Amino acid sequence: MTDTKGKGSQLKRPAAASRAIASALAIMAPAAVVAGVIAPLPASAQSYTTGALIGTLRNETGSALAGVEVSVTSLSQGFTRTSHTDAGGAFRVGALPAGEYRVTFILPEGGTLEQNVKVQVGEDTSYGFTAEATRKLDQVVVTGTASKELTFAQTTSGVTVDVREALRTQPIGRSIESVTLLAPTSVQGDSNFNVSAPTRNTNVTIGGASPAENAFYINGLNITNFDTYLGSATVPFDFFQSVEVKTGGYPAEYGRATGGVINAVTRSGTNEWEFGVSGDWTPDELRDTSPNTYRAFNELNERDASSMTFTAGGPIVKDRLFIFGLYEAQDTRSLSPSISLGSAVLDESDDPFYGLKLDGYVTDSQHLEFTYFDSSREVSRTSLAFDPDTGVIGQPFGGSTLRGGGESWVGRYTGQFTDWMTLSAAYGVSKDRNHQQALDSDTPFVVETRFGTVARVGPQTTVSDDIGDTERAFYRFDADFSFDLLGTHQLRFGLDNEQTTLEHVSARTGKSDYRLFRVTSAGSADTYGVPIGSDLARVTTIRLGGRVEGENEAFYVQDSWDITDRLNLQLGLRNDRFKLDNLIGENVLDLKDNWGPRVGFNYDVDGSGETRVYGSYGRYFIPPASNLSFRGADLFVREYFDLVSFDPSTGAIVLGDERTNLNSNIVDDLGASACPNGAIGPAGTVACLVFGNGSQEPPISKTSRDLSATYEDEFVLGVDRILNDDWSVGARFSWRTLGDVSEDVAIDYAILKYCDRNGIAGCGDIWFGDYQYTVLNPGQAIDVYTRDPLPGQSERQIIHLTEADLAIPEAERDYVGLELTASRAFDGVWSLDGSYVWSSSIGNYEGTVLSDTGQTDAGSTILYDHPGLTDNQYGYLPNHRRHQFKVRGSYQVLDSLMVGANLTVISPKQYGCLGVHPTDGASAAYGADSRFCQGEAVRRGTAFETDWLTNLDLAVRYDVPLKVPGKLTLRADIFNVLGLENVLTANEAGDLPTGGIDPDYRKPLTYQSPRAIRLGFDWNF
Repeated sequence: MTDTKGKGSQLKRPAAASRAIASALAIMAPAAVVAGVIAPLPASAQSYTTGALIGTLRNETGSALAGVEVSVTSLSQGFTRTSHTDAGGAFRVGALPAGEYRVTFILPEGGTLEQNVKVQVGEDTSYGFTAEATRKLDQVVVTGTASKELTFAQTTSGVTVDVREALRTQPIGRSIESVTLLAPTSVQGDSNFNVSAPTRNTNVTIGGASPAENAFYINGLNITNFDTYLGSATVPFDFFQSVEVKTGGYPAEYGRATGGVINAVTRSGTNEWEFGVSGDWTPDELRDTSPNTYRAFNELNERDASSMTFTAGGPIVKDRLFIFGLYEAQDTRSLSPSISLGSAVLDESDDPFYGLKLDGYVTDSQHLEFTYFDSSREVSRTSLAFDPDTGVIGQPFGGSTLRGGGESWVGRYTGQFTDWMTLSAAYGVSKDRNHQQALDSDTPFVVETRFGTVARVGPQTTVSDDIGDTERAFYRFDADFSFDLLGTHQLRFGLDNEQTTLEHVSARTGKSDYRLFRVTSAGSADTYGVPIGSDLARVTTIRLGGRVEGENEAFYVQDSWDITDRLNLQLGLRNDRFKLDNLIGENVLDLKDNWGPRVGFNYDVDGSGETRVYGSYGRYFIPPASNLSFRGADLFVREYFDLVSFDPSTGAIVLGDERTNLNSNIVDDLGASACPNGAIGPAGTVACLVFGNGSQEPPISKTSRDLSATYEDEFVLGVDRILNDDWSVGARFSWRTLGDVSEDVAIDYAILKYCDRNGIAGCGDIWFGDYQYTVLNPGQAIDVYTRDPLPGQSERQIIHLTEADLAIPEAERDYVGLELTASRAFDGVWSLDGSYVWSSSIGNYEGTVLSDTGQTDAGSTILYDHPGLTDNQYGYLPNHRRHQFKVRGSYQVLDSLMVGANLTVISPKQYGCLGVHPTDGASAAYGADSRFCQGEAVRRGTAFETDWLTNLDLAVRYDVPLKVPGKLTLRADIFNVLGLENVLTANEAGDLPTGGIDPDYRKPLTYQSPRAIRLGFDWNF
């Protein structure tokens, strides 16, 4: 994305200076700077929002030029920072906002050399500068070049994308997700995770992790969804200046992610007033549709999206105070008919977005920033009648309102007090929401199964009202010091603190949902205690949530140590602490002393700066999602009633007697339990399957006594090589392996084993199967408090449960990847970036969420609820892709015409078979969620696979030669040019929840996005 080839510059001097300049260049080559044990050098801070410029100045013979004054001036905002070259001709200027700069070398006797360079956020950008003095008649001409060099001060991998440049040259989706997918090792997350409306805009996996293990920042403000850690707040693409995707090897200041870190910086005002108008239109008429699936009638899908963005930025006070503002008007409409639901969904939204950035420079070295944006959005969802047999869409009959987004802001101060000390501080608040509320919350959701099909019936289309609001307030402090001590050090340390608040309530519409069914076999008649032919209603009542508060804090130290001019060591250490309360404010989790070393090395193989060998080791921790405590006082009850009547036009249901003579086949060997308060039937009636009785779990029993936080270790070894001024290549090997994992487990069965072993009777009356969920580290013995006193005891007590009691395996996930990259910088004609990744992601644990079923309860999925659910889980994980090819580039056809392309080829996803567990009754109660089909074990990832994904996108850009102010560019992007229809996901369920054969096993669920054309324009003046 960045032009890495500099252009020569010239400055003529009078003949009188000729001999002085020539002599100076010769004399300075062997010169050395005399320094004490600790000598001041440039320092930088806060790499979330800034970068650093590293350079080396040499003469035409390659000798270093020492002691030269260096000035670095922002071409956009006018401030200047200064430094000096050291004995090796090297210099470093830090705390630079991303952008273009003029580098000026003030040579002895007045000679000056100037070059323009570009600095990227979050990294040290390195250039090599060459100065040459020649005599021409009576004048001396100083010429020079600036060439992008390898950076030897970091081990981070990934990509940094200049957003405006990317939009100008390549076909890229206008989302943070599209940018993230440009990075090697990143793949699209499973379609089971619905993150598209109205927020939660990112569903990407990095380095074999689940899609809920990434962290997202904008101007240093964490906008990650801490409810489930799936996705982030939505921010319009035009507000971004650059996006950095860190896929591994990141230093100690970055944390709270076991996948990747996506770090974005917004646009700022400059010394020139600039205005812009951009329009984008993706009409349904220029969009193909995917083939139908057994669930979705894709042929009738409609998608229309348009937006108009207005930007303005400039100086309030030249060189000192700048403003940038953005307003985006958007209008989206989508229609999605469903075969399985027998209805169509129409989503419409037209809410705008606002963004503001202020920059103030009290002096050239004292920078104040303020960022504000409002991403509030409302989607009107209407349900329409739909006949899958005729394809006719009828009249509306229900709907809901979805709300997302919120107001966020961050203020930041960065001050460079000396050449060797920089301080930075920040404070901000990020708000988001995720609401889905039915237009009629009093009518229940009903599913009809009595007549040979499974379909939603009645006017209600929303299963639950789900109201979630999040707020994160944070502060951080960072300091950078540079000094010489047995080499050169760039020492950074800091601390940060986040206070999180989740207010999330979920409840079934109409209080309960209903599933109507008919008893058709003798076995079912025995199970429910009714004659064959009886009609019954399964009634499920669920009410969850409340207010959850948490705190994440960390401190870190990172030293970049140049031991010699060819060997650099990265020595870092981070300590995280994670705290989480329950719904009544009691502390549940307090995970301390999570020490994460970050160490690495960079080695200049031959001293030319053109070949780098590097390696790193890092330990990354991820906080527990607030969703964990949201599920701390669940009312989750299932009952069975005789069905008297049902009116599908109104949704009215008349129930008869409650089935109180259920046998143990329904749930597990324990059978039914007493109904709690809040159930449909009378409290105390032994007729309920109780998965949660609505009482707050005591904090003392919610976690094991020696619980450890989830973490992952990463090992990296790589090599980079600059071939010439245009081409660079690289190879990188990485291994990521999970350490401890924290998951909640229903430990009732283990407590019953303890009771049997110790001769304690009556435990089954309390621990009925799903009463005590405890967060623990799978595969380890635990000490834990009982949720209630044991029979015969008056107080809760600690008991020891062995690995055999728990009978669940250790969580395993190993990712191995070999990454090959090649890049050709844009030279005014063409550019190319390509990568190939061979990888393997294997284990029994995908990560904090579960792609198999789309479960987003991070850290509390069903996988470890009961031992049977862990059977046959070891194999290729959902985010395993053996091969990834990614190539993108651009070509300047004419001065006014550019074309670009983006090609992606990814190998298939591996599937097993999900069904009903044949021997574990508690696992069988979950339906088709075990790795057995028709009673036969089927190991994860061994049954079938989807298609290879091949996708080619094209872009055309045309600068209109009109005599209008500024520059007008017309854009056209064609996505999936070849119109391919590769299957991305398929149905992995081989059994029906009732145990029969699922006729739709292996059938496609989703295809790659169909061919679509996006038209647009940019007018900047």
